[in-house]
Amino acid sequence: MSASLFAAELVRTQFHRFTMATETTTTLTTQLYGSLPPFPDDLIHAPIAEISSKKLLEKDPETTAAVLQACQTYGFFYLDVSDSDQGRHLLEEADQLYDLSKETLALPFEEKDKYDFRKTGGFFGYKPSGCVKSTDKSQRPDTTEFFNIGKDCLFDIAPSRTYPDIIQNSKPLLQKFSKGAHEMAMDILRTLARASGEDEEIFVNRNLFHESSGDHIRLTLKPPSGPSTSDIGLASHTDFGSVTILFNWLGGLQIESRTPGRIGEWEYVKPVPGRAIINLGDAMVHFSNGSMKSAKHRVVPSPGAQAGTERVSVVYFVRPTHHSLMKPVGKFEQAAEADKDNRRLKVAGKFSEGIDDKVYTAREWLEKRGAQLSALR
Repeated sequence: MSASLFAAELVRTQFHRFTMATETTTTLTTQLYGSLPPFPDDLIHAPIAEISSKKLLEKDPETTAAVLQACQTYGFFYLDVSDSDQGRHLLEEADQLYDLSKETLALPFEEKDKYDFRKTGGFFGYKPSGCVKSTDKSQRPDTTEFFNIGKDCLFDIAPSRTYPDIIQNSKPLLQKFSKGAHEMAMDILRTLARASGEDEEIFVNRNLFHESSGDHIRLTLKPPSGPSTSDIGLASHTDFGSVTILFNWLGGLQIESRTPGRIGEWEYVKPVPGRAIINLGDAMVHFSNGSMKSAKHRVVPSPGAQAGTERVSVVYFVRPTHHSLMKPVGKFEQAAEADKDNRRLKVAGKFSEGIDDKVYTAREWLEKRGAQLSALR
């Protein structure tokens, strides 16, 4: 075979493999969405940006600017993970974790209760439904249960707590998803750094995968709701960490509107096939001294016919390495120092003024925020 024919055959083979991988991922996702009731057409949903993972990874200038704008307004955006190899791997793994979530949370309560993290004062393990967040004004018991699976536990970065056998036996899948989601989150942080005129690694260096942190996967399940129910899946909150990557298949997630005339009202984030939902957490508000947003969000019953179906979501939370200081960095620190009247931003009013005067490490910050969860009853 001539060199030119060999090269042409190689291109055809690579294209065939690419097409097969794309079709396999698309088929799995399409089948999953096709088996669920549709999201109602008549509901107002948040007009958040849609970002191409392919263009984000290629460092496309327009995409870079769009990511920063999204993170300075709503603090949320869709990430099209169907248009890049890195994204498609994540999508395929999330579809598999959908099944793992259902199987794990179908275990008898007596088995799940052995891993209740509230009993140990930790953050990894099981949280049952029926909890009330201490800072929730409505004091409604939530209806969502979940397992938090620590990245440090999966990769032996720190001593691991025990997990049910079904989770232990799924370690290879959980490791792949954790590593892939973390890498995607780091590309988002690099994009935000470039867009802000900072060194590309300034945020990444505070969220290193190989260092101990609160990074974790969350497998969640909310049971079906009645058509007129007023229950709450998860009470209003902001996320603790840097970046959250969410895969969900049914409606129910709502965020506070930033749309003129609707400021502060709740808007649905419609699930879209092939898209992850990205949001920033409080750590990025600290690091950017408020330039970037950590938006309040909550989970309510799925709308319309979706209410009669159990709601599963798969989440990866990136949190700063434990020793990172929760304070502005780079030019954001310089701007904070120059503003003598308002040097320190109070992030989401989490703690008292006296506590906020201290510069916490990420571990201390998470312990303070975790104490709010430990107060769940």
